Amino acid sequence: MSGPVISRAASRIHAVADTPAERPVPEGTQAPPVRRRLDGLDAFRGCLVVLRILVGSQVASIAASVMLHADGFGLTVADLVFPGFLFIMGMAIPVSMSAFLRLPAARDAAGPDRRTHLLRIVRRAVLLYMIGMFLGVYPFLPENLEHLRFAGVLQRLGVVYLVVSLLYVTCAWSLLPVGDRAASDGEGAPRTGVRARGGRALVKAFLLGGFPLLCAGVWIVSTYTFRNPWPECTGVRGLVPDCSLEAYVDTNMWGVEHNFEGRRFDPEGLMSTLVAVVNCWAGLAVGMDIVRNMARYGATRGVRRRASSLIAIGAAGAGGGLALGLVIPIGKPLWTPSYALVTVGIMTVGFGLVLLAFDGGLWPKPGGTARSGRAGMSAAVRRGLVPGRAGMSAAVRRGLVPVGDTLVALGRNPLFFYILSELVITTLNYIPVRYHGREESLWSVGAEVGLASWMPGPPASMVWALLWLLLFYVPLARLLVARGWYIRV
Repeated sequence: MSGPVISRAASRIHAVADTPAERPVPEGTQAPPVRRRLDGLDAFRGCLVVLRILVGSQVASIAASVMLHADGFGLTVADLVFPGFLFIMGMAIPVSMSAFLRLPAARDAAGPDRRTHLLRIVRRAVLLYMIGMFLGVYPFLPENLEHLRFAGVLQRLGVVYLVVSLLYVTCAWSLLPVGDRAASDGEGAPRTGVRARGGRALVKAFLLGGFPLLCAGVWIVSTYTFRNPWPECTGVRGLVPDCSLEAYVDTNMWGVEHNFEGRRFDPEGLMSTLVAVVNCWAGLAVGMDIVRNMARYGATRGVRRRASSLIAIGAAGAGGGLALGLVIPIGKPLWTPSYALVTVGIMTVGFGLVLLAFDGGLWPKPGGTARSGRAGMSAAVRRGLVPGRAGMSAAVRRGLVPVGDTLVALGRNPLFFYILSELVITTLNYIPVRYHGREESLWSVGAEVGLASWMPGPPASMVWALLWLLLFYVPLARLLVARGWYIRV
């Protein structure tokens, strides 16, 4: 299996969730596209990496319930991690393939090579799936190989990435001006003027709203019209996980022994993936807005307006999800539409707030990514070091700059830190240690002996996670960025 590759090319990062954006290029110009980076994109990814590490590094036996996944229906902090990674993966798709959303230059009238992009998409999807399979069998114990899971977090990321990327590549042409050549459709594409306006409108509507509605609608109809034939499920009504359509499909497709923890349904199974693509699609919509309106995102006033719109839309989505939850319960294991809508809303609000802070002039600029001459922003605000101008003391600003640097550094390699945290936790969980006459794992004993022996369990678990974050992952992230190393898949 081909693994992640380290590249020193800091100007261009080939990653599922980390590639700089491009300005739209007017038709007929010869100048190459101007690339720039929004600090808010990296900082938001960094926030999700922090959340992933804090949640994943908890010791389940002593952790607070809000830091663990909800059992069945409900919503906890831990239930926001996976939707967040789907969201940022969706944002990266149009950013990394922005050629499909900009007018072609005269020297490149044929537009982007669709075949090359399709091959790259398939390659990345397969790599994500195979890395997920590797993590599923690690550390290669017999029971892991015997009960091999074909579904999982990275497996789902690979499948969803493939589906949403294909949606983007095949439908992005509908967002280009009607009079332009259909260059984004690849070589030999007909002129867009030949396309029926009705067909273009249908494709555009499907890309911008019909696709998620179709996925959620198929799930709702199939789930609530399904009657499980298993004898123990006779007469069962409602959304009961062990008698759901997900359970029936997963058990018959993989077998119970290949489902997560031997359950009848797998939380990363086929039917729930149908709704999980909605979270990735939401990120895709935000990413397309960034690419198509990069000029507005380049000025402080424009960033603030777009961020305010994202916050308002996200709040409405989260409220709509809570309302839908009164009819369809909010639950991650089955990935219900209400859960997808609530988490999409939360992620949209979160990205809007981070974008407002980092690119709207409210947060002192990270030292390594400050850009001079940005339109609409004074040099004093860009530096974030003039007393009184940003409404905070110089000492506070000096303290916030390294925080921003750290979030950006973590956000440059989100997939790498997800995989690394899985390997670290899994390895330490499989190292046995005798403690008080019973066998524990090195991971849990480290928290219980060092911290929980003199403080309550939930704070001890949180401090344990914070120590790993601050003493291991943050220095590593800063080192990778300082050396110009970015992980690509």
